[in-house]
Amino acid sequence: MLNFIGQSPSRRYTSRGFSMLEVLITILILSLGLLGMAGLITTGMKSNATAHFRSIAIHQTQDIADRMRANLAGVRSGVYDNLTTAIPASNDCVAAGCDTTQMAVYDHAQWNTANANLLPNGRGTVVGDLANGYVITMMWAEKDRGGGCQGAVPAETRCFQTRFVP
Repeated sequence: MLNFIGQSPSRRYTSRGFSMLEVLITILILSLGLLGMAGLITTGMKSNATAHFRSIAIHQTQDIADRMRANLAGVRSGVYDNLTTAIPASNDCVAAGCDTTQMAVYDHAQWNTANANLLPNGRGTVVGDLANGYVITMMWAEKDRGGGCQGAVPAETRCFQTRFVP
């Protein structure tokens, strides 16, 4: 039986391929998925950089702690009690012999020079004494991350602190 157009009733409702709307919806879903993947990759890269900086900070706190252990006479005399973020002028203790105070100044200069080279706006402090122990603080700048230091300027400064007793 044929209808007035000349088609059988069963052929009238069959589809042949995708409609334009189905193609557009597929493209929309695919593009949202790709945007999500791009966001995931960006977040992963930021987290990787953060982990890298924290790893360097841990290494640098261990560095100054080892330097202090190597110069226990300087620690006992109190030369390491208040190391600031400033890089002091020092003698080259590798080329020439130094006393304990000169060695502490050399350690301080070498340590904060390495901090500045290894971390963005990197710097460190050591505060304390032999009786109560020392607090080693590493500071560096990290964009788009909340501050991690109390009272630090600028606000995006991150800190890592370690308590150390030689």
